Amino acid sequence: MTDKPFIEAQPRALDRFFWGRYFNFTLRRHFSRGYIAGEEHLESVKAAVDGIPTIIVSTHGSWWDAAAAITIAFSRHSLDMDGMMEYRQLSRYRFFSHLGIFSVIREDAKSAMKSLRYAAGRIRGTNRILWMYPQGELIHQDVDRIDCEPGVGILTHLVGPCRILPVAMRYEMLREQLPACWVRFDKPLVIEPSTPIRHVQAICSEALTSVRDVLRADAMSERHQNYETFVRGPLSMEKRFDALLGRRP
Repeated sequence: MTDKPFIEAQPRALDRFFWGRYFNFTLRRHFSRGYIAGEEHLESVKAAVDGIPTIIVSTHGSWWDAAAAITIAFSRHSLDMDGMMEYRQLSRYRFFSHLGIFSVIREDAKSAMKSLRYAAGRIRGTNRILWMYPQGELIHQDVDRIDCEPGVGILTHLVGPCRILPVAMRYEMLREQLPACWVRFDKPLVIEPSTPIRHVQAICSEALTSVRDVLRADAMSERHQNYETFVRGPLSMEKRFDALLGRRP
């Protein structure tokens, strides 16, 4: 493969502020509601001061995952967070580098290792956060099982002691004109430096499958009780009509 230049993260507070709110606005235009659960787990790693970094491992079943992640990270929680993006995309949309995103070429083992070493160097020995999609590519949200690639295990091996924070995202169209976005964080898992790479890979696969299954069951049953609303979009056509006529929902 032709060697391509590596794109480093160049985070800027103003860019994170602007794009966090821009993607929040985008979600509000395209979704009826955004529901989120398990934020106490995100708050716990955000507040940690023990020098142990956190790797957020996320399901990746939709283009909208990045918009939801940026909204949650920079608009809702003001995280000091990095992320990885495929080189072809980041080279076209360079502004993402100012959010703390750097490039990776999965198909090139040498380039992928360079990205993982760079990621490890940015978070090792700190309480910083890295958001990644360990499936490596977009895969339908309803696959039987979520399988992570070895990269997440290699990364933890390079980082040393770290936390893994699983999060699942889901999109449903049920009772509203626009779809709903569902997000659920699970409890963080501590990974020791001695944990084998394949074991970390299996741990992440199991954790993501588990939190995805809980989220899917909640979304399909419309269980909102344990979820907060982080996005409020426009009312559907019939609800606007009912409101116009003064009808109760």
